[in-house]
Amino acid sequence: MTTLYSAADLLTTPGCPVCSYAAESSDRYLRWFALEGHAQSATITRLCASLGMCAGHTRRLMSQPGAAVRLTAVYRYVMTAARDRVAGRSQELTACPGCEHDHAAAQRALDTLVEGLVDDAVLDRCRELGGLCLPHLAAASATARPRLVAPLAETLRTTIAAPDARCDWLAGTDDDAETRALLRRAIRLTRIPGSAACSACLAGAQAERLALPRLLDVASNDPGSAMALCASHLADAASAVAPGSIRSLLAWQLQCLTSRLAGGLAQRLRLTRRRPDAGCTVCRVRRSAAQHSLDSLRNSPRLPAADAAVCIRHHLILRTTDPRTARLLGDSAIQQADEFVAELGEAFDRLAEARSTRTAALRSTTWQRAAAFLDGSVFGGWCQPPPGGPLRQ
Repeated sequence: MTTLYSAADLLTTPGCPVCSYAAESSDRYLRWFALEGHAQSATITRLCASLGMCAGHTRRLMSQPGAAVRLTAVYRYVMTAARDRVAGRSQELTACPGCEHDHAAAQRALDTLVEGLVDDAVLDRCRELGGLCLPHLAAASATARPRLVAPLAETLRTTIAAPDARCDWLAGTDDDAETRALLRRAIRLTRIPGSAACSACLAGAQAERLALPRLLDVASNDPGSAMALCASHLADAASAVAPGSIRSLLAWQLQCLTSRLAGGLAQRLRLTRRRPDAGCTVCRVRRSAAQHSLDSLRNSPRLPAADAAVCIRHHLILRTTDPRTARLLGDSAIQQADEFVAELGEAFDRLAEARSTRTAALRSTTWQRAAAFLDGSVFGGWCQPPPGGPLRQ
């Protein structure tokens, strides 16, 4: 599916048409990055402005063959940009280029589909193929006319209720969900003293790990409660529940969506202007735990210390919320960034020499540790892939 002229181009196979289009577009983007994008100056400049990609897209890049060579080269530039940001004036980071690409592709597909739904034949075809997944129904409900969305909501409700219909796809398509599940299982609930892991990312990951099963208990015991989940955490919850319980989870979230959108057009427009995860219960728990960890640094008698380490992204947050603590940690962060730049340069030279002499290069984890130093959530609070965990090359 490479060309998108009309809704008919989307409605070719069963399942959510927006998921299919967006997933294919995302795969193409990451393949382009691996083949040529990573070496283009415009891409490097863009990554320096965002300090790399988000945790999810970083993990997907890491899973590609040859990732060690590519990301060692890329992170030399990104780490230098991170060092300059910590040492210089505070600047707002730009969005993850992978997320921007994926969101644009999904919105393009959704807009095309909604435009086509005014034709009853297109609407009937969409319902025949199963309609939209829950996250994309929520996105459509935020702006489309209720007359167009109501039949799709009813289709989703019917599919959830039908015992012989496959419904796991209604939670959306998330290629990173399996990796997140593996990382959550590997998370330590207590921090290793002296480790270089980001204390805020680890606290957020620990809170998230505890929040998901509690939320699923609420879904079972109080299905009338309105506890919204973002698309990522809905995928996490769907992968965590027993196969026979996914229908209850989806029905619960559909009810929550219906409740949130009951306020009419003004409420729907407000939802579109907020962050995609703004109303998510688990996201709030994670952010609160991470912020509490940052707040605790203010009164720490051990600054600067390894136990007070934070990743670059949380260091930049500290510069806005707690400049004094950020200054105390600043020299250590700059020193670490300088060490990473030097290590990455040495690792890249070894890889280049091995390639030219056609010999095997010594395995280096510098590129993985650099990613975690930029964003500690890449490995769920670990400073590199956990033992036996995913993303080990």
